[in-house]
Amino acid sequence: MFQDEKRDFKKLEAKIARIKNQKEKVEKLIELGKFYFLNERYDDAISKFKEAIKIDENNAEIYYNLGIVYESKNLPDEASQMYVKTLELNPSHRLASKHLEKIVGK
Repeated sequence: MFQDEKRDFKKLEAKIARIKNQKEKVEKLIELGKFYFLNERYDDAISKFKEAIKIDENNAEIYYNLGIVYESKNLPDEASQMYVKTLELNPSHRLASKHLEKIVGK
């Protein structure tokens, strides 16, 4: 079973690597990052979100998702930085505000 999962991740990564449209590529990298996160592969999720940032550094959702991963890894400083960046790019991002308040309020 584990080998099948590994193969599926590799297939997804290969498929994303072939995408030429940058916007679509960012969307798929975010999707893959979320998929890694849900499978508790936090370092892989971080890697995919950082890859997406290299293509679109003004996408608030990438920073928000990175914040979620850092928070899950119990890295509050890094998570806070990502939520602050999210709010710089999108001041009305409610979930980033909630997570930032939770961390700062500790």
